[in-house]
Amino acid sequence: MAGGKETPRQKMIGMMYLVLTALLALNVSSAVLEKFAILNTTLTDLIKENNGINETKLNAIKGSKSEDAKVKDAIQRAQQVRDLTGSTMKYLDSVKGVLGQDHAGKPMLGDELISNTNIAEEKMLDEKSTLAPQYERKLVNYHQKLEDISGMKFPKLNKKAEDFEELKNEKGEVQHAEKSFIEFSFEGTPTMPAITGVTQMQTEILDYEAQALDSLARIAEAVNVKFDKVVPMVIGPSVVAAGAKYEGQMFMAGAASGATPEMFRNGQPLTVTTDAATGIKMARVEFIAQGEGKQTFNALIKNQGKELPRVIEYNVIKPTIRITTGNAPTLYQNCGNTVNIEVPALAASYNPTFSVKGGTIEKGDKIGRVTIIPTDRKVFVTVMNGGATIGTEPFDVKPIPKPRYSPKDNNGKAIDLKTGVKGTSLTQLKIAAEAEENFKQEVPKDATYRIRTMEVMLARGIQSVGTMTVTSELVDVSAWRAQMRPGDRIVVDIKSVIRRTYTGQDEKVDVLPGTNIITIPIQ
Repeated sequence: MAGGKETPRQKMIGMMYLVLTALLALNVSSAVLEKFAILNTTLTDLIKENNGINETKLNAIKGSKSEDAKVKDAIQRAQQVRDLTGSTMKYLDSVKGVLGQDHAGKPMLGDELISNTNIAEEKMLDEKSTLAPQYERKLVNYHQKLEDISGMKFPKLNKKAEDFEELKNEKGEVQHAEKSFIEFSFEGTPTMPAITGVTQMQTEILDYEAQALDSLARIAEAVNVKFDKVVPMVIGPSVVAAGAKYEGQMFMAGAASGATPEMFRNGQPLTVTTDAATGIKMARVEFIAQGEGKQTFNALIKNQGKELPRVIEYNVIKPTIRITTGNAPTLYQNCGNTVNIEVPALAASYNPTFSVKGGTIEKGDKIGRVTIIPTDRKVFVTVMNGGATIGTEPFDVKPIPKPRYSPKDNNGKAIDLKTGVKGTSLTQLKIAAEAEENFKQEVPKDATYRIRTMEVMLARGIQSVGTMTVTSELVDVSAWRAQMRPGDRIVVDIKSVIRRTYTGQDEKVDVLPGTNIITIPIQ
């Protein structure tokens, strides 16, 4: 990695490269190789961005109106630095093109390139080829010429294993210390990581160039030119409700295109980028608002030894939690109650997490949709967003209503318990356990019951004609049909019932002895 003042983004990408390289050494898997392809694309985007930034720096230097000989010399050397970098970058692009071709010269694409593990190594370690010597020589020449033009010192680009402090053990020893730059860079390296390594080298070259241009800019006073970028700016809400008043402040903002400011919030550095629309360097300020009422943070811009501080004030309002659908405010105990919990004030930034007291909670298929499973008679759900607590909502919990039991005849028709059923035509009964209607509508996945056991008796007066124990909802009474007489009764005593929960588990329903008896008169 290069020295100098790298942006947080550059540092992050550099760390990704080191981590992936370490993973590559441990295990060459397709997943790791795919990550190198993604990293190569990210580095390529960074190259485009930094190349544009360096071009802007050169233009700022060339815009100096000073007639001083030192300034004119700095302008000339800045152009030489850009020309040197441009030719070197173009050469490295050609190296990547060669590494991405098979031995017949045909470009490898897609999976063929990503999964290839040998071509780049064979080309760079081929003693008969001039590719590797030219590659290293180009890097050495760039380093030497850049130092000559800028008058600065830079770490060498053709680093070997022994040049990386992070590779040394506690004794200062380095594995593969005997390897040359080319061997260290390409030996045992699949093609995609090899290409990514060359791309990473290009980012270092642009970083070196940026440092050289910054140094020459100070000589040419490029950062002290009068504002050459002046645009109207408005500070106002990014989101406003229909029908509400939009309130903002408009002002004139100016900036020097040659400036390279550093920006901070509460002492923490921010990523500074060039705004595409205005050309002004800006930093996005993003954080999770905490507390309530008037709040502040410290903004600071550093530029060439000068500091521009300001305390920024803003107000934090407590968002309102809204329960839009579901079973609120009352839930059913031990059931999967679906609830939508919204915080309208957070709009698109709403990405909540939940904790619960008195039960458990599961996230649903949409943001804010949850399933609450109460275990206590009162449940408290705490809503958090980005680590900040929004509030806690209470829910009452009511017990599950007992099912009702409905006897049906051979044809599935409900039996009127006042008039009964004709014994001569009765061969089978079905005793269905049905959920209470509101319960079934509110938690349909928890409202399925089945009778597991019941005792059935054919009674005549105070005598029992026959009894049976049934382990399902169906009762076969065909054996009793010849014995049935008008005035007899079929007495059903339900002993055990289960409820199928929304998770697919069976839960036992409490059945008190003698409380679920059905008497069916025989005509």
